[in-house]
Amino acid sequence: YTTLSIIKTLKDFNLKKKNILDLGCGSGIITSCIYNKKYNSNFFLSDLSINAIKSAKINLKSQKIDFEIKAGNCFKPWKDKKFDLIINDVSGVSKKISKISPWFKKIPADKSNNGNYFLKKVLTESPNYMRKNALIITPIISLSKVRESLSFIKKKYKIIKKEKFEWPLPKEMKRYEKLLKNFKSKKIIDFEFKFGTIICYTLILVLKKK
Repeated sequence: YTTLSIIKTLKDFNLKKKNILDLGCGSGIITSCIYNKKYNSNFFLSDLSINAIKSAKINLKSQKIDFEIKAGNCFKPWKDKKFDLIINDVSGVSKKISKISPWFKKIPADKSNNGNYFLKKVLTESPNYMRKNALIITPIISLSKVRESLSFIKKKYKIIKKEKFEWPLPKEMKRYEKLLKNFKSKKIIDFEFKFGTIICYTLILVLKKK
């Protein structure tokens, strides 16, 4: 849901003649969906997972996309590089959620109960890799401490655009409804209960340095 929400939001922005970094690229789906040869943009991708890098290389080469890809944590692979657009697709949910969720069995999970360790790391380091007037697009997932993340962001960045995408809790997580309600009561996560199920959401933020 997060990746698709980012792709939908990106459609409203000018991607021509840009240096674009796809951070936490996974299989390369975002670059694959927004790439257009006519844009004459440079695409850079990185991920902590070696398997993700291998998959992205295969997918992007099959589409004859020009790109540079590296494995590494956050911005470590991109020393001395500057970007016009940084796409942050590094998943961030509360550690309490990642422990009970099947989504994070083979991929890195957030280290904090608030679920914003990776978000803060990316947004703290980003200014060192941004060109003038560069933008960052980043998600906040409601299975994390949304208010804390927004408060952190507003201190450092101006929010250019904010989109909200709702999605139902996956079936494999429904057995944890009681536990999730407990987390919500403690303000660790956020969601709504309607239509007889838990409705989560993802905020997609487009940011600019203050």
